[in-house]
Amino acid sequence: MKRLLSYIFIFTLCASVVHGESILEKIERGRIDEARDEIGQASTAAVRDGNLLFFQALLEPNGETSRQFLDASMKAGLAPEHLERNVYLSAQYYLAEENYEKAIATARAYLQRWENGKYRSQILRLAWHAYNREGQRENASRLNNNLVRENRGGLYSHLAEIDRAYMMYRDKDYIEAQNICRRLTNSEYPEASSSAMYLLSKYAIEQNRIDDAILYYNLLRERFDNAVGLADLVDRFANLSGLAGDASAERITGSVYSIQVGVFSEKDNAEDYARHMKKYGEKVETDSKLVSGKKYYVVYVGKFLSTADALSFKTRLETAEGEAFQIIAR
Repeated sequence: MKRLLSYIFIFTLCASVVHGESILEKIERGRIDEARDEIGQASTAAVRDGNLLFFQALLEPNGETSRQFLDASMKAGLAPEHLERNVYLSAQYYLAEENYEKAIATARAYLQRWENGKYRSQILRLAWHAYNREGQRENASRLNNNLVRENRGGLYSHLAEIDRAYMMYRDKDYIEAQNICRRLTNSEYPEASSSAMYLLSKYAIEQNRIDDAILYYNLLRERFDNAVGLADLVDRFANLSGLAGDASAERITGSVYSIQVGVFSEKDNAEDYARHMKKYGEKVETDSKLVSGKKYYVVYVGKFLSTADALSFKTRLETAEGEAFQIIAR
């Protein structure tokens, strides 16, 4: 949990001060080592530049240390153009650390300073989570209503409705929660539609409505094959009681698992590698995917009905090839 802040917002940065322009450009382009070197050259024990400390916070892989840099940058004097982002990142850190009191206080400070700031919607939703975890339902509902009203039809309006549905599910108001989620399965925003399908499947499992649970699981898998919630749903299926003897979670959901062994920009290279992989005696397939308008070719090996079998074969492949591979639900 503590390794959380440094890479979340690196690519949203914009240049401002002379020092910062060069460093931020390097960060934005992924030239992390060069950025670190420049910070090191510009920093001295006698001069604690708040902007440099802020950049160090962005590059720090440990969340707690990153937050300490954020605090230090404020004390040392931070350029106004970085101050708003600093407070927002600090609020995120406190929420991730489950320090809800601090998260709420930091969110309030942000809203007092930047009532209509760049991160207003994010801060309102962050504060909603903190209030909700603290059991302050009235405050949480107020922020949720604000998000829906201020972002009508936008991403944060849809996410606020997902949050509202979650609260309704928790309160066992299933019908209204399901109505919200069913509508949002068609949201234009993947963050909302994938969350809606996940909630519909999750709570169908809890109510032992297996057909509905499988339906929404498969919709989620089809549209968002790398969704984090897929693994959680498979685990929930596995814990269901009263299933047929061989009705494993994989058989229930219709999942098969393959080992993704390579992604290639050239079809010929993918086909060469596919031929190489056939020596292991499992089915080898090549599929194409569009990523940002560019076609890539993915090579898969094997089709396994259980994650255990897939993991066993993956280990064998990695040992033989000296590379790390990935299990993919298909």
